[in-house]
Amino acid sequence: AGGLGAPALLYLAGAGVGQIVVVDDDVVDASNLHRQVIHTHARVGNSKADSAAESLRSLNPFIEVVPVRERLTEANVDDLLSGADLVLDGSDNFESRYMVSAAAARAGIAHVWAAILGFDAQLSVFWAGHGPVYEDLYPHAPAAGSVPSCSTAGVVGAMAGVVGAAMAMEAVKLLTGVGEPLMGEVGLYSALSGRWEYIPLVASVQAVPKKSVVLPQETSYKPKNYVTIRNISQDFTSSSTDSTPRPISAQDLKKLSSDENIALLDVREQVEFEAFAIDGAINLPLTELLEAGRNSVLKALIERKIPANAQKIVIYCTGYTRTVEAVREIAPLEERSVYMLEGGISAWLTV
Repeated sequence: AGGLGAPALLYLAGAGVGQIVVVDDDVVDASNLHRQVIHTHARVGNSKADSAAESLRSLNPFIEVVPVRERLTEANVDDLLSGADLVLDGSDNFESRYMVSAAAARAGIAHVWAAILGFDAQLSVFWAGHGPVYEDLYPHAPAAGSVPSCSTAGVVGAMAGVVGAAMAMEAVKLLTGVGEPLMGEVGLYSALSGRWEYIPLVASVQAVPKKSVVLPQETSYKPKNYVTIRNISQDFTSSSTDSTPRPISAQDLKKLSSDENIALLDVREQVEFEAFAIDGAINLPLTELLEAGRNSVLKALIERKIPANAQKIVIYCTGYTRTVEAVREIAPLEERSVYMLEGGISAWLTV
């Protein structure tokens, strides 16, 4: 019942989902109320699971709400998911995310996942046997302490509302069979631009489903801002003078990180850059790029920031969204090869 769970729970209760189980061992904290809108100041210090249940029952007295005031563990996760049609994961730690993913695969149920940090968010639907799972997106957890928490990097409250509502919509689609769930793709949201981008995600291992949730028929739908990601390990030596994003994996970039001809351009905000960044990177926030416009002012800005001897420019943000925008602005002005770090600094930290 945190930043993502709060709006998602309210919309699911409003939609009339028959039974909602809320798992949270934490208590309501006044400093989190800007994004955990299911709670109130009067409930500070109370169980978040109980507080959420009270709000949901007030909104819709005709549904069953089960508050679980426990921490999710390997010992209880299977019991908690037993009998569920799907699970929504809005947790803020990798241990819980991998735990939920594995348990959802064992139960054969769909897994709606989202994560937010700073001004960026990621959203997808995982379902073992029907599509990718969380481990296909993040095969390994980053080293402890390498990724800042929401309390360190900060989260805009309204952004949690946007993404939490999107999680609820994916759940409604899965439960009703309406529309097409966001499976096989990851939605990347940038609060700074207000845009969603989408990247494909392919399942590496197909698990045998044990249970079915209604799934709509295959459609020809493709999101308007669909970004095709290619394997470019062999393309990194080639030239790029158009605005098409050309990815390079974190693994490949680490092998080349000592190359003085490569310039790393971090397009996150300065406060994010100062919190954590790749060694040797140059900070040029996307907001500054967009303010300059695609003209001689931007070209002069790039020339001032990026060393003239750099033959290749690798751009990154937290995930993809701001990187894609930056590539589209910079690449048409550059004779040098311009690339995007696949998965952003989040992927770099896991290698």
